[in-house]
Amino acid sequence: MTGAEKIYSEAVFELAKEQSCADAIKDELDALAVVFKDNPELPKLLTAPTVTLDEKLDVVKNIFGGKVSELTYNLLCVTTEKGRAAIIPDVAEDYKNRWYEMKNIAEVKVTTSVPLSENLRAKLKAKLEAVYKKTVILTESVDPSIMGGIVLNYGNTLLDGSVKAKLDAIQKQIKGVIA
Repeated sequence: MTGAEKIYSEAVFELAKEQSCADAIKDELDALAVVFKDNPELPKLLTAPTVTLDEKLDVVKNIFGGKVSELTYNLLCVTTEKGRAAIIPDVAEDYKNRWYEMKNIAEVKVTTSVPLSENLRAKLKAKLEAVYKKTVILTESVDPSIMGGIVLNYGNTLLDGSVKAKLDAIQKQIKGVIA
C-alpha cells in the first residue's frame, strides 16, 4: 500500500458518514474490489498512458454510471483522473477496516488443519468476542501443513497454537543444546 489509498479511503469514509451511507458505500467498494481483482485489464486500461483521460472516464461511465452511488462514482473518476484507479481494491480494504472500527467488529483470520465444526466455530467466536469485546467475523482457511491446532491472526496479533509451530520450537531447542 502506498498511503494514497488511506487518504482516499478516509475522505470517502468521512463523506459517507456525513451522508449516512457508510454501510452502502462499504458494500459498493467491496463489490468494486472484486470487479477490479477479477478483471485485471480494467485497472490497466484506466491507468494506461496511451488511453486519453476522456476515454478512461467514458469507460468508467459506461461500466459504473448509474450502477453505484454518486460518492463511489466520484471516487472512481478522481482516482482515474489522478492515474490511481488501480488502488481501488486497497481503498476498499482500508475503508472496510474503518467501517469495522466504527461498527465495533473484529475480523479474525483462523487457520486450522481441518475445517472447524459448527460447535467449535461457535465456541471460538464466543470466546473471541468475550476477549476483544467486539462482534467477531471469522475468516477461515484450512492448511493441512500446520498438522493440528489453530492459528489466529487479528490486526497485528498472531497467535500460533499449531502443532507445526510447537515442533519447530522443539527442533530449535534441540539444535541449541546440540550446537
